Formats: sequence, structure tokens, C-alpha cells
Amino acid sequence: MGIHAQTRYNTELKGQFMRSKMQSLGCGALAAALLCAGFAMPAVAQSPSAVGKSVNITRASEIRADKLGSAQVLGTLAPGAAVRLLSVEGGWAWVEVAASKTSPKLIGWVRANAIDLDAGVSKVSAMDTGRQAAGNTALTLGVRSLPARNTRHALIIGISRYEDPATPPLPGARIDRESATQMAQAMQVPLDNIRYLQDEEATGEKIRGALRDLTNKVQEGDRVFIHYSGHGTRYNDAAAGGCVEALLPYDGEKSGMLTNREMADLLKTITNKTDKLFVMYDACHSGGLVQSASAVRTRGITNKNDEGTLRPKFSSISEECGRPVNMKTRNLLVETATKGVMPQDIIHISASRDNEISFDDEIKGGLATQFMRDCMLRDAKDLDGSGAVSIDEIKQCAQEKIDKRMANDVNFKPHHLMLSGNAGFVPAWFSQASLAANAVAASSVAVGAVAHGAGSAAVASLTGQQALEQMYDQRNAKHRVQLSVSKDKLKIGQDKVQFAVRSDRAGYVYVALAGSDNESLVLLFPNDLDKTNAIEAGQTLQLPRPNWTLSAGGPAGVNHLMVVVADAPRDLSALAQRKDGPFVTSLNDAKGRNNLGALLTSAKTDPACAKAASAKGNPLCSDAYGAAMVALEEFK
Repeated sequence: MGIHAQTRYNTELKGQFMRSKMQSLGCGALAAALLCAGFAMPAVAQSPSAVGKSVNITRASEIRADKLGSAQVLGTLAPGAAVRLLSVEGGWAWVEVAASKTSPKLIGWVRANAIDLDAGVSKVSAMDTGRQAAGNTALTLGVRSLPARNTRHALIIGISRYEDPATPPLPGARIDRESATQMAQAMQVPLDNIRYLQDEEATGEKIRGALRDLTNKVQEGDRVFIHYSGHGTRYNDAAAGGCVEALLPYDGEKSGMLTNREMADLLKTITNKTDKLFVMYDACHSGGLVQSASAVRTRGITNKNDEGTLRPKFSSISEECGRPVNMKTRNLLVETATKGVMPQDIIHISASRDNEISFDDEIKGGLATQFMRDCMLRDAKDLDGSGAVSIDEIKQCAQEKIDKRMANDVNFKPHHLMLSGNAGFVPAWFSQASLAANAVAASSVAVGAVAHGAGSAAVASLTGQQALEQMYDQRNAKHRVQLSVSKDKLKIGQDKVQFAVRSDRAGYVYVALAGSDNESLVLLFPNDLDKTNAIEAGQTLQLPRPNWTLSAGGPAGVNHLMVVVADAPRDLSALAQRKDGPFVTSLNDAKGRNNLGALLTSAKTDPACAKAASAKGNPLCSDAYGAAMVALEEFK
């Protein structure tokens, strides 16, 4: 088990040597492809009036297992049939058909134009502006519904047509705005905090201006979501020593393309303040297939796997940089790192490799955007049984969908999402019900399984160390927390643990311990005996305090101690049912890990944070935290 907790001077527990059997926790990219980084909140987006209600089928329709014309047909619906609307996404509607005496309940996809939707909802897939779409996005995620937070911000940029008529249009970029809005709302971004730049609004100068405005608006500890859908380009820059990637604004090169180097400069001032930055960029870095590029730039490519039409999302690529040669590239991750931005706080997912083309579906939007949306909001699986879905698990889910979408394409192979940065980051905390429905034991995942009942299997728990490392991955790397222990080698039955915490900013301290049995985990502090967990900037906090102690109790092995210093207090009430004496314990299951992960990444609701003016610069509205870990070895 590991370190023992002992209390003193408490009438009820005085002299009692407490041993908490613990269980582990586990909560787990803008210039040339899809980029994605740091956002960690669960929520359900605001829904249109029809979502969740009964609507009627207007014409005979097939209900399918996926948003593909070639997907498995689950059943047929007659005109006038009633269905419950769950979501409207890119020309498709997700519906539930109630069970009857002759047929079971069905949940699947039908064409949105086959449903009699409320005014405004029926037009959701053809919205011209994200501001219009913002009030009509439809989501039923199966995740906990949390209110929008004024500390969340989004900038959504979409370019479906360009000033230069020679630049191929991207009709699906309008749908990407709908998808991006759904994701923003799912991450608790209020509609008033979403800014849109569409087509002629998305000139190079206006994009730069919007990023500067965002810098001024964002406060310490806020979270930001940026989405770009349009053409990307890649060319040789002698000054950079190789090929560089860039965004192609609406006005092309008139006001200058936005290279990765410039984007890193523009984003640095934002990332210096934000807890996490989530950037999605759905465009191509390069042509790759240069010889065929001219043949496809001005027309779509029909895929036999679906009636949709694909268009490559690249423009004006130099042949030198369009080929997969061994040249230096200056991608956004490299550029941001040179500016001092911590990779921990920004995650990059590119829509394609640097020698691949990524695609736009003119009906349903960019493949990378629509599938990352689907996987983040609904379809991704908790592959490692951690109690949350990481960005790597979302990427794996989206790649499977891209592979399936392009499986029968006669001209192109699937493009590959590329992940760099913090692969363990958790963009959303799913509810236990959703996790139970999605959990799988995959042979590609190094996890064990245990039998339950008649041959069923479940993903095994993470070790306590793995659990804490997943939580550690969610930290704000700019927040410096120091953790020192009096001894890192402890004799069982003899030595006690003393440690000191120091933070570069004021906050609230939380301490978790994973035991040497490789299974247990307990939230040690604050506890029922010691609830005063505030710390001042530069202050050294010595723990445990006199009325409770930590002793080496075996078995022999390594314990892991993690200290979190959060900007704002957390609400521990969700863990109240998991007590062993004054301590919260038994966290090594999906529900326990999910609850702990969600609460540590979410500040306790403060009334002042409900108003933008009051929330501005208020540390009690920040969800950010710093963290530190140490290993404690026990021996006989």
C-alpha cells in the first residue's frame, strides 16, 4: 500500500494509526495543417429548440450507422415517422427512433433535409456565418452539462472563397465554422466570447488584428480556442534555412501570408497569459502529389465511399517544398518553442504529413475538422481506462474515420493526422455513462484486462504512478511549483514523511499520493483535519501539520507524491463518498479518476465569474494549476 496516514490531537481519531488503502487516479497546432492545443473542459453546447424533441420525417429515409452514404443501414423510416433529434452536423441529423412492438430502439444518422426541423435549425448546415450558426448548433454529447465560463475565448476563421478567382474555393469551410462553434461551446466558451472572421473578413491584416485584440482581452489563467479553415501553403525561405508553412488569407499575398514564425510571435503574448491554448488549423502544408495537383485544384474529387466531393486544401506551393525531401521545416511547434512557449501548454495536430494533401468535403467540411469534432464530442474511446479521453485517443479515433472515408478513393490515400506536444492532454472530461459506452480493450493499447461474469472484460486500472502522471500532464507549465522532501528513502515502520511546497504565485494546495503497491491513491490534503490549504506567492508551506502525519507502512517499493497549486479553490464535494477517516481514498476506477480530474481542472464556481467585468483578471475565475511530483522509496 505505501505511506500510512496518522492523525493526532483529534478526539475521535487521537492515537489511531490510520492506514488508507488507496486506489489510483488517471485523468488522464497555426500554419499548415490542423493544430490543436490545450483546452480541458467538459460541457454540452447550447442546443436549438428542436434538439431533444420529437420531429417528423418528411420523406422515406434510411437511418445509417455513420454519416456516410455507404454506411450500414440500420433501418428505414416512413414519411411522417416521429424521431427524437439528438444533433445536426454537416447535412446529417443524429436521431433516436423509439422501440416498438416490432422493432428495437435505433440511434443513427439520416439526411437533415429529410426532417421537418424548427425554423433556423433546418438551415444549420447551410449557415453563411458562424455568428448565425452559433445560436443553432446542436449537440447531445452524453457528457456533463456545465455552464459557459467568461474565462473562455474563441477565434474562428473560415475562408471558403478567395479574392483571387484563381484560388480554388473551399465550400466546406463554412461547415467547419459550425463544427468549430460546436467544439467551442462544448468547452464552455460563451457565445459572446466567440469572434468570427469569414471570407473577406479574413484578410491577413484582419487576422493579425483579431489576434492582437484577443491578446488584450485574455487574462491570466484564461483558456483560448482558435480555429482556422482554409488553404495552407509551403515555400522555401532562405532566411529560415528551409521550407516554411503559412496560412493563405483571403487577400492572398496582398497583406502578406501568415508564416509559422509570425504566428508564433502573435501567439506568444497569448500563451504567456493563458492556462491552455487550443488551436485547430485545417489546411495543407504541402502538395506532395505535384504532378496531379494542377488537375484537381479547380474541381472536386468524387469518392465512391460517399456522395460528397473532396477538394485539396493547398495553394501555390513551390515544387521544391512540395516534394518530400530532407529539408529543414519550421513548423509552429518549433517556432513557439524558440519563443519560450512550453510544449506542455500547446499541443499540435497537423491534418497531414508535410508531403500529403488534406481534404475539404464541400458538404460536410474538412475531414480533419469534422472527424476531430465527432471524436472529441462523442466517438472517441477511453482506450487506456484512465477515466478520461486524451488528445491522442481523439486523434486515433479521427484517423480511423479519415481512413474509412477515403478507403475507396481511386486517386488518393488517406492523409495522416500528426500529433506533437502534450499527447496526454485531456480536452474534455467525459461522464461515467459515456465512458462505459465507449471503453474498449484494444490490442494496440498496453493495458491488461480482468474477467467479469461470463467472459466479459474490462480495461484494467492504471497504476497510481500512471494516474498521477496523467494529472501532472494537465498542469500549466508556466506556474512554477517546487516540492522538496526531508527524505526520499524511508524505512518501513520507522520513518515519517515531511515535505515543503513553494509556489511562484498565490493559490490553493492539493496533495495526492500513489502507493508503493502500484494500485492505491489517496487525496491527502486538504482533509477533514486540515482544511487550510491557501499559499502565498513565495511562501514555503510545510506539510503535514502537527495534527496528522505520514508514515512509511510498506510494502517495499516506490510511492509517488504530487502537489498541485491551483489558482482558485476546487470543490471536493464530488469525492465525499470516498472517505477513509479524514482522507479521500479509493480513486482507482473510472468514476473516481473522472471526478478527481474534472474537479482539479475546474475552479469552484464563484459568483463573480458569472460576469465578464468581474471575472477579468480575477484569479478565482482561473482553472489553471501548477504541479510537482517526487518519488519516495520504501524499504524494509
